[in-house]
Amino acid sequence: MRKIIFLDVDGPLAWATWFDGRINFNDDLSIPYPWVKEDCDALTSIIEQTGADIVLSSDWKYHYTLPQMREIMDYYGIPSNNLIDHTTKTATKVKMSSSLEMDRANEIIQWLKENKIKKNWVAIDDLNLGSGFQYFKYPKYRHVQVDGDHGYGGRLRDKIDTIIKILNK
Repeated sequence: MRKIIFLDVDGPLAWATWFDGRINFNDDLSIPYPWVKEDCDALTSIIEQTGADIVLSSDWKYHYTLPQMREIMDYYGIPSNNLIDHTTKTATKVKMSSSLEMDRANEIIQWLKENKIKKNWVAIDDLNLGSGFQYFKYPKYRHVQVDGDHGYGGRLRDKIDTIIKILNK
């Protein structure tokens, strides 16, 4: 059975690094700040233990192609072959009260519907997607909020077991 991780970058993998300077991979590829190694290692552990594929739900999809994201993931030791797609950039906005959280939840749900995935998925994000999932009648527990040491989410490395349990549910 296919397992899917919807992955945000800022919060889960990059936090408190915004002023640490650019990382240059080659003449054509650089990122504005480094990712946190311990949380990249945590994502790698989750992938190795579950075989989950990654769908990029982050705003990084607006700035980097999938091949570029794979190159970045390789640099951090994350299995880049597991990055299979990104959520749509054209999901219909939620009427009237659209917010970044609702739009991201909606993009994830649209991807799930288009790919006929009903279970064995989790969204790792610093945004509070749980209420958006609940609004669309999807399980709130499928969201794991992670934002480093900022706010309520905590660090990805501290949520490995929780994420694996959701993926295996």
